[in-house]
Amino acid sequence: MTTPFPYLGTAPDAIESLAHTRISCWVHCLRDALYATGLRETARALAQPVDFVIERTADGELLTLYGGLDADYHHPRFQRGLSAHWETSPDREAQALDLIHRELARGHAVPVSPDLRGMRHSEYYRIPRAGYPHTLLIHELGPHTALAADRNTRASSGFTDNRGAVPTDELRRGMAGAPVLVWDAAAPAADWADELYRLLERSVRRMTRPGMPEAGLAGLLALPGVLEDLEPHPARAQLLRLRVAGPLQRQVAGDRLLLARVLAEDTWLREQGPRATALAADCAELTRASSDALVDLARAVFLLGRSWSADALRLCGRRAHQVHALDVRAADRMSALAAYLR
Repeated sequence: MTTPFPYLGTAPDAIESLAHTRISCWVHCLRDALYATGLRETARALAQPVDFVIERTADGELLTLYGGLDADYHHPRFQRGLSAHWETSPDREAQALDLIHRELARGHAVPVSPDLRGMRHSEYYRIPRAGYPHTLLIHELGPHTALAADRNTRASSGFTDNRGAVPTDELRRGMAGAPVLVWDAAAPAADWADELYRLLERSVRRMTRPGMPEAGLAGLLALPGVLEDLEPHPARAQLLRLRVAGPLQRQVAGDRLLLARVLAEDTWLREQGPRATALAADCAELTRASSDALVDLARAVFLLGRSWSADALRLCGRRAHQVHALDVRAADRMSALAAYLR
């Protein structure tokens, strides 16, 4: 089995200058599935409102952080005629691959979130799941072998540039009762002006009036205290890496990266006159700077996990406040741009 498209590899990043290292795994899979059909402009469709949320379990334990790319994870909302929803595979292994077969027959590469504990190629092999499930892409499926694209693999997986083969039996067991992202790309039903306004308005509302105590701009200010509270945790290093640093770099930095790409490159905005062009440029610059600052914060958190110290904790605090300052300015500019477009 072979495929001409380099799913989840380095080459697709150049199509729209979007680094996949800053995009949630399920959005990354969807982006490349769209590229494989011939689409070359996905940023407008995939862009999400800027957001920041500290999510906890019912017992108050830190679960994860997420941004706009995952705020509507369970019920995805997109633009430009793109729609998607999660369907659950049958629990019985004999039918567990039915949804994948159905979607492949439609010509779609299929984002899936199997139980990875029994899939030997995955870095999550034999590791209990915590937080949101990881998503990989299936693009061919045979009786004995499936071709997959997965950016989280073990060194021994045999994958090259995030692509490789997995045993169909392992995939079947992992897919029993597991989610499949079913997607469609149709003609846009709404004007881009209305969709863009909603992206801006929702960004401002989520950051300035989030409705949750550890979300939006207030959540960014709360983050240093959340990190400090993890000091006595026996699995502190793992929590900081998997539930803080990783989500900051991908889920949170990603929504800013995508929206900055739209605002910086959008021809319709430039057609609205000098004022709209200037405001859009300001928004793009600030959201891109916020994305970069979040990656710097993620690196500081990773280092904190490797070697806890008061200095490392203070560095995390300074970088969180830097992101907050950028997002305050970005929210103000987005509010002005939304008002102008309205």
